[in-house]
Amino acid sequence: MEINRNTIIKDLIESHPETLAVFKKYNLVIAGGVRGPNEPIAFFAKAHEVNYDILVQELNEAIAKGGGEPIELPTLEEDKIYEKFVKTAIILTLTVGVTFGAVILSYIAVKFSFHSIYYAMIQAHGHAQLFGWVGLCIMGFALYIIPRVKNTELRHRNLTNICYGFIIAGLLLRVLLQPTPFRSLRILVFISAILEIISIYLFAFIILRTIFASKEKPGIFDKFFKAGIIWLIISTFINLGMTIYLYNHAIYEIPRTVFSPFVHLYLFGFVFMFIFAINIRTVFAFLDIKPVREKAVNLTFWVLNISVPIYFVAHVFAHRSVIAFRFSQGIAFPIAFALISFIYGLRIFERSTKELQDVVMDRSYAKTIRTAYLWLIVTAAILLVIPFLGLGSEMQQRFHGSLNHAVTVGFITMMIIGYASKMIPTFKGIDMHSLKLSNMTFILLNTGCFLRVFSQIMVGVSEKPVYYVVMGTSGWFELAALGIFGYNLWKTMNTTQVAKSPAALS
Repeated sequence: MEINRNTIIKDLIESHPETLAVFKKYNLVIAGGVRGPNEPIAFFAKAHEVNYDILVQELNEAIAKGGGEPIELPTLEEDKIYEKFVKTAIILTLTVGVTFGAVILSYIAVKFSFHSIYYAMIQAHGHAQLFGWVGLCIMGFALYIIPRVKNTELRHRNLTNICYGFIIAGLLLRVLLQPTPFRSLRILVFISAILEIISIYLFAFIILRTIFASKEKPGIFDKFFKAGIIWLIISTFINLGMTIYLYNHAIYEIPRTVFSPFVHLYLFGFVFMFIFAINIRTVFAFLDIKPVREKAVNLTFWVLNISVPIYFVAHVFAHRSVIAFRFSQGIAFPIAFALISFIYGLRIFERSTKELQDVVMDRSYAKTIRTAYLWLIVTAAILLVIPFLGLGSEMQQRFHGSLNHAVTVGFITMMIIGYASKMIPTFKGIDMHSLKLSNMTFILLNTGCFLRVFSQIMVGVSEKPVYYVVMGTSGWFELAALGIFGYNLWKTMNTTQVAKSPAALS
């Protein structure tokens, strides 16, 4: 077959299995199951920073050689290392995550009060979303993606099942037992933190060993991965400390002055670092834009990593110290600046270079990724307003809740959905199960997120019952969105393709 810019890699491999050797040389074909990714060669070359003309020349040479003397073909098996992490994340968010959150919001709406909810239940729900939905998705994708962007093999693959088992055990113990009024079981909440520490340390060990084993030149994104690992480890120490506090004081609620800053340390530290790293490495190809502005991206890295610990400490002690209170107000500005600087550096809203305009492929994921960054702008705007609302006031608490939702659903969940919709079909070498369901997910999730962020701000401004009602409905839009997404992604992951033998293709 004649190779052109729109030649699908898996089709080329099926017709000419001898080209596997070339793809393996560039570490390209690993990401597409047993037959290769369902992507045009031109797109794949840009995404993996390979010269298209040289790649095609080597492929043609391999095809020509394949017709002569026999050559040894490399074997390839589909890598499903991410699958159990992602599937478990979907199960958790559709049970104790977004479903439980929708119920809580509806109850608040009925009571017209945020103080009507048992706060330990909110914290358990938050833990499920942070370490379950977000954490498991990032862990699963990182175990698959990082070896590929670093052009190396995943180190200590045999430890990933242990890592998975411990994090699931820890999550279930924490989510189920923190709100329960049985003092005899309090020790198990502490044990849950130990299990999560073991899992996260194994994950950190695997990822860092993989990164350091690579012979590739370090990229600008490398330090984001490494910093993210450091913040994840720090988060586990703080989480352990919070469970020790619960056990020693025989209580069920973590002090809000600690839990809230902890959430932001986890999000702005670990989660943002990993998302930013993947974005730096892939967005220029996914959206067909110019490479990142390195100075702006590096500025974000340093400002954010300096600001996050200051933010945490200042907010923990803001009620006890005037100095800490002033820092808690002022630190919002460099964090917001860092977020805007990253958006500028990533070029996310800039025009296409049109390098891939002749390439025919599904780009429905692009709107989801760009919309995620619109929500990050909303996050930065709310962050800049909060310091002027009075520490601990009802209005500040409502704006704070809107901020959290803009971050976790608007930016992070939107980004997870966008990347999962692009990369898992690539991992499988197939198309997404249903583009129609993907579009429904996008509409419903944005509707729910907008209703929640807007209505919670308005509750803080006026406390009119109508805003409580709107807020109470928002969670069900998001539940529908994630339910549809979960079904669509699950069907995609369960789709199998049968590898054709070279003999069958000759």
